[in-house]
Amino acid sequence: MTPAPIQPAHKKTILSNNAQFVHWLSPLDEQQLDALINLSDYARQLREGEGCLLAYDGNGGHRHKNVDWLSRHLSSYLYIDRIIIGADAHGEGLGTFFYEDVARFARAQGFGAIACEVNTKPDNPASHRFHLARGFTALGEATYQTDAPNSVSVRYYVRHL
Repeated sequence: MTPAPIQPAHKKTILSNNAQFVHWLSPLDEQQLDALINLSDYARQLREGEGCLLAYDGNGGHRHKNVDWLSRHLSSYLYIDRIIIGADAHGEGLGTFFYEDVARFARAQGFGAIACEVNTKPDNPASHRFHLARGFTALGEATYQTDAPNSVSVRYYVRHL
């Protein structure tokens, strides 16, 4: 398996897979996906979009609540905005493959760490286990109000390279 650039033909599958897990991932439409791809230093897919990972320089100027939180705690990091793996491909090692590849990429680009967030409300226990098993450590937590009546809470993770 070799991660490859995301092409237009992959977008439908990526968006469909994102929608399957929107309770843990933020909603994403085609324009937003295009914007993330253009922003990303690492935008790769596997198996015709069945899996994808989008990551960018956390100190590169793109601001949002997660990047702002992480930037107060880290000086040089590649932010994993999202990894999307279709339900049919869960357990096949695509996530592990992506994380090994993005770590190599980040190291080669001179980043000191890779970082991300995982929901604690609604909780995503499988993702917490996944990150801890790959050498990530928890940095802290935050709770954010959303447009919905409920809040969203996340735990921030880092893996130093």
